[in-house]
Amino acid sequence: MKRLPRVKVCGLTRQADARAALEVGAQGLGFVAAAESPRALKATQVAAICAGLPGDIERIGVFVDSSPDEVADFARVAGLSAIQLCGAEQPGDYSEFHLPILRRLPADEHGAAELELWRGLAWGFVIDHPGSAGGSGQRVDLELARSLAQAAPCLLAGGLDESNVAEAIRRVEPSGVDASSRLELSAGHKDRERVRDFVARALAEWEIK
Repeated sequence: MKRLPRVKVCGLTRQADARAALEVGAQGLGFVAAAESPRALKATQVAAICAGLPGDIERIGVFVDSSPDEVADFARVAGLSAIQLCGAEQPGDYSEFHLPILRRLPADEHGAAELELWRGLAWGFVIDHPGSAGGSGQRVDLELARSLAQAAPCLLAGGLDESNVAEAIRRVEPSGVDASSRLELSAGHKDRERVRDFVARALAEWEIK
């Protein structure tokens, strides 16, 4: 299966921000479908943002406890290339899903069991703070995150920004990194300078390795 993106910028709500992220080297774009999020978009809005963007970019929809049918309908209209499941979804309900699946893992004592539950079905995992479904800006326990990242392909999320991403990559050695709220001017509106610096420092760390 294809490799996870090295850098994913999530919680995008504007095409200009998506283009800016790609221009500085992001390989994955995240769009939140969960209605309770201040960054939530409809499928038609995601489709409009992605119109004209390069076809090889990962366009990932983030879902929390939607039904598989709802996820499939959203993905079709939006033109997603993968989905990210962040709620209480069960692998049996997604065993025949037609798109690659990223599964959120809490960086706590339950993370390893969740990884094993989804191993073999998930394309990869997103390690995040256990206190929310995502986008909280809270940093994770890096030692716990490292143990998960050693067990399967994982994106590291949770409180990452341009000031700490290089250290996090060195300590956790994930397959990629994922950031949202700490790269913002306001919910869903990215600070392009912070996005640029975040992406550059993450990619530079992998070049060093």
